[in-house]
Amino acid sequence: MVLIWWWALVAALVVAGLGAWLWIVLRRRERARLRRAGTPVAHSERLTELPVYRRLVARYRVALVSALVLVIALAGLGALLVARPGSVQVVEPPSYKRDIVLCLDVSGSMTEVDSQIVSTFAELASGLDGERVGLSLFDSSSVQAFPLTDDYDFVAEQLRQYRDSFDSAGEDGTRYWTGTDLGQGASLIGDGLASCVLSFDGGSESTRPKSIVLATDNYVNGAALLTLDDAGQLAADRGVRVYALNPADYSDDAVADEVAGELRTVAESTGGAYYALDDATTVGEIVQRIDDQEAGLFTGTRRLVVTDAPQAAVIVALLLAAASFVLLWRVRL
Repeated sequence: MVLIWWWALVAALVVAGLGAWLWIVLRRRERARLRRAGTPVAHSERLTELPVYRRLVARYRVALVSALVLVIALAGLGALLVARPGSVQVVEPPSYKRDIVLCLDVSGSMTEVDSQIVSTFAELASGLDGERVGLSLFDSSSVQAFPLTDDYDFVAEQLRQYRDSFDSAGEDGTRYWTGTDLGQGASLIGDGLASCVLSFDGGSESTRPKSIVLATDNYVNGAALLTLDDAGQLAADRGVRVYALNPADYSDDAVADEVAGELRTVAESTGGAYYALDDATTVGEIVQRIDDQEAGLFTGTRRLVVTDAPQAAVIVALLLAAASFVLLWRVRL
């Protein structure tokens, strides 16, 4: 606990000290005056020496002293409240809420991985607050499953439907490939990534951090309008970070190494990262790592937060005031 206006307590102590000194001086003068004047009652000692009288005086003095202590304590708590007891802490607030787009290659080789990513992201989305989430699917053409939204109930329901669809090859949930097979070829990665980049609103003027979780093996089968490099440059120009998840990163396959290297280069050029899915890693671990990395990128400037905390002092003061009133009534003051 700290005192925000600590000087007020010091001032109260000084005033209390002066008041006590003045009371002592005046009390001594009054006693001296009474001694000079004497007591105009004969044989008063007969009354004051009675046992009953002594008990009553002793009880009166205890009650009076107790009331005086309570009043002094109440005055001290009042001075403490004037000094504003509170707490001080350093916080790092998030500067902006994030926009996150899941960008999933739904070609046949990616179905199982997409199911894991959607399932894991559904769990993470339940703990978000203020972030907006969107989902886009692509193969030979791109389809926006749902736009950026912070309606997490809707997000959870949509992700559940797509997870069931991936798991059942379209028998349950919604047909995940609907609209993604209208173009020429398959797995047109550049076009798919570019569509996901363009799904963010606000353009380059938006202050919300933007990121894409791109799940693809980067095997292109057809003539895309944009290459992966073109789409990566578009993402970099618009301030979008790309986190690529590749389930086909095999060190003993030269072709896989080449396409994996291209995907890694593009993802890292946007300020994002590249992750290879293998036996040593899981989708949940990688998506959690991405979430932690994103959260760490955008914390606000440290600031000192001072919060008043008078609750305990107020409660004690009320109790002391009630007890003081009872004692003062008992001593008829």
